[in-house]
Order: sequence, then structure tokens, then C-alpha cells
Amino acid sequence: MVLSEKDGELFYELWLPLLDYCNQNYGRKKNVKKMSEEKELNPQEVKAAADMVWENVSIIDEYLKCHKDMPDEHQKIISGWKRCVTDHFIIERYLKKGSVFISMSNENVYLVGGIISSIEEMFYPYRMPMIVEATLLPFRDQIITDGLIVPYSNFLIGGNMARDYKEIYMEAKLEKQIIKTL
Repeated sequence: MVLSEKDGELFYELWLPLLDYCNQNYGRKKNVKKMSEEKELNPQEVKAAADMVWENVSIIDEYLKCHKDMPDEHQKIISGWKRCVTDHFIIERYLKKGSVFISMSNENVYLVGGIISSIEEMFYPYRMPMIVEATLLPFRDQIITDGLIVPYSNFLIGGNMARDYKEIYMEAKLEKQIIKTL
């Protein structure tokens, strides 16, 4: 599952200026080009700015105060990102409605969609289940990532651990405890 083309474009339309704001006001390199104006982005610079936002979500409030003329719907979407969940996850399986992310810190089970590509498409050659570092965000009535998923491809999950996470998923499914919105 992925956002509609219109919503995928909206995500980046809202996301990149927030990262620019963070870079300009909190970044180590004040002369970094605006990400919202670049055709090709440096993933390390994007990740560094994103990590600053997720470590201090009050940056979002500051950004919104500076952009009071933004449509209410856009402010609501960006404000919702303060409810982000950053963690190490096991991507346990792919479903038609999204990918199953299980938090390694508290075993919460999330159904996560892609922005413009499904999670499955992003990690097609990787063996499942897999360990990733990611930040989950609310976007309207669903959960997406910030697009900066870091796979731990050097770690293979053994059979016992894979069965444990499968059981966590199956129990959450049975108990209707899969988190679909933040």
C-alpha cells in the first residue's frame, strides 16, 4: 500500500521545507542548499535534519508558528508528526494493506504504508523478516515512514527469532491490536 500520487507529492511538499527550516536554524552547516529546491538530495543530509526534528519535535511547533499562513489541513498533518515513533523494527511481512513493523523495544505491531513506493518494493532483494531503523509518522488516517528507513542487512534473523516475531504478529492480529494510525 502506498499513498495516492497526490498525497505522496503533498508529503514531500510539507516534509522538505520542514527539514530546510531545521537545517537553517539548527543545522551544523548553515550554508546547506535548500532540500526543497534540489532535484537530487544527499540522503545523509536529509537523515541528519530528520533526526534533529525527531529528537526535538518542538521544532515542529516553531516551524508552524513561522508558517501561520499555511492551510489548516497542512498544519494538522505536520503537527501530527510530533506523534512520530522512532525505533528499531522487525519488518515481519508484507500485506496488501501495508507492511508489518514490530517494535523491537516494546513489541507494538504497526501496519505501515509507503509514500510513493511500497516498503516491499524498497526492500525487494532483502530476506524477510529484517531489522530496520525507521521513524513512523501519521499521515491522514494511516501510518507511513519519513522515507529514511535504514536496513541492517548484515544481520540475519534466525529461525527462532523469526518464529517469535511471527507469533507476536499473529497474537496482535487475533487480539485486533495492530496499530493502523498514530
